[in-house]
Amino acid sequence: MSRRRTDRVEDLVAWLLTCLGLLAVLGSVLVGHAAHGAALGRDGAPIPIRAVLLDDAPARSAAHQRVPAGRHRVPVAWTGVDGIVHVVEVTVPPALPAGSSVTVWLDRTGRVVADPSERTAQAVAFGISAGLTVIALTWAVLALLWSAVCRVTAACNDAGWTREWARVEPRWRHMAR
Repeated sequence: MSRRRTDRVEDLVAWLLTCLGLLAVLGSVLVGHAAHGAALGRDGAPIPIRAVLLDDAPARSAAHQRVPAGRHRVPVAWTGVDGIVHVVEVTVPPALPAGSSVTVWLDRTGRVVADPSERTAQAVAFGISAGLTVIALTWAVLALLWSAVCRVTAACNDAGWTREWARVEPRWRHMAR
């Protein structure tokens, strides 16, 4: 059975788009890895220091509340290696009294950064979401391309069938009488 030219075009485009879809998976992994690395930053590992709470951290919410209170921002202070006292607000667990010792994380420049476990979790989430976004957008574009190819080949097939019917129909009508 001979195949129409449009069938061969559809097959070729299907193979091409499938290969591009598989390459998109690889690309999304690479983008996700790069996004993860960017989210972690290139500042090196954060440095832990001990700081003292300047105010009481509010207690947890009552058990009867529908949405429990999370962690709270409270001012803390520490003395740097240069002898200067630094005061910033950081997120701490609830119900800690003033004077309690907490760990604060600093980058190489002395800026307060997120706890490494929180930072890592955020970086993983960012990398995964970046990779999934790339794959979703790429596959959406490939699906639109496939839809356009199918429309064009269907229009070509329809035009061919119309020409064929215009050629065959007079003979068929004559034979049917």
